[in-house]
Amino acid sequence: MEYLTVRETSEKWGMSIRMVNYYLNTGRIEGAVRKKSEWLIPYTAKSPLDIRKKADTKKSTKRKRNVNKCYMPLIASPCPGSFYEFEHSLADEEERQITRALWHYFRNEEKECCTVSEQCFNSESVQIRLAARLVHAMATVQEGDPAVVLADFNAIALENKKTSDPSAKLYTLVTEGFVSVFFHSESADLSVLRDKISLCQAGIQYYVIYAAAHELYLRREYQRAMGMAEAALMMAGNCFPIASIYLNLVLCMICMNLKDDEHADAAFMRAWNIALPEHYIHPFIEHHGLLQGQIERSLREQYPDEYNEIIESVYTFSRGWMKIHNPVSTLQVTDALTPYEFSIAMLASKGRSNKEIAKNLGISLNTVKSYLENIFSKLHISSRSELDMFVNR
Repeated sequence: MEYLTVRETSEKWGMSIRMVNYYLNTGRIEGAVRKKSEWLIPYTAKSPLDIRKKADTKKSTKRKRNVNKCYMPLIASPCPGSFYEFEHSLADEEERQITRALWHYFRNEEKECCTVSEQCFNSESVQIRLAARLVHAMATVQEGDPAVVLADFNAIALENKKTSDPSAKLYTLVTEGFVSVFFHSESADLSVLRDKISLCQAGIQYYVIYAAAHELYLRREYQRAMGMAEAALMMAGNCFPIASIYLNLVLCMICMNLKDDEHADAAFMRAWNIALPEHYIHPFIEHHGLLQGQIERSLREQYPDEYNEIIESVYTFSRGWMKIHNPVSTLQVTDALTPYEFSIAMLASKGRSNKEIAKNLGISLNTVKSYLENIFSKLHISSRSELDMFVNR
């Protein structure tokens, strides 16, 4: 039998080497064999993408109505076991595909996430298209390409205008709400979803509650946000890991602002213990600055490898996030500070004394003073009160 290398197969099928490797590693290329460190693919093997297109063509002649599918299965449905167990429990191929895209995103594998989610852009299901555009936009932030992210936002907005299906309409509102909170929009308002949240699947309900609590946090309504997050966590239990990670992180943020470090530690470690088995580190990257040094305090010594990966990605994520946020908002966020400096600036802006910052981060008082002098110099300011305009956005 004649075999092709991965590179030859990618050229034949017109897709990236990364995508061919993805199909190989998920066992989706029939007859492929591994010789030492190299894959060999039968010349006659069919591209999984072509197989799916052929199947979709046959199905499309029978379907003339809206196709409602699960919006974001990895978040929406109970997932108490491993990712692979959950993925194999899904009967629908597109639902499995968007689940893999989300899995790559939460694992900080943004390139793989983009590659997989792009294949769902032309799905017949509005829910799948929305989820694909949302996760693609969030993953692209790390690449720092505002044009691509804005194209995804425009595609989401267009879905809202053209759909009349009630279920699809609901999830366009949910998606737009997630976008507004993710980028700290000045017009973020999830009140429109309050009467509709009961129509969402359970996991999406908890994720919407996280977004609503985050919105209240940005408005500095900390007590309301805390009550919301705590109630949702009591109801969600251990069945919805993604929502629980995010709810615990927003609870940690709230406790940090209330100077309740003990409960902040507990909430953070609950999130971390849920995330660690599947390496779901991206939520921690997203919230790094808002966690005000909690990542440094909890992970730097105990989990040095994961900590270093998070901090490395914080550099690219925060700069990409600011490229999107700053042009569309009057609220500017600085990219002049390192992640560690940003954490210290956040603590200082929240009214923490130098002594409290030193204790919180486990560093000396002189080190805190030195960092703050450097931060003031970089931002061209002279007082702690001026930090707010750069970090609390």
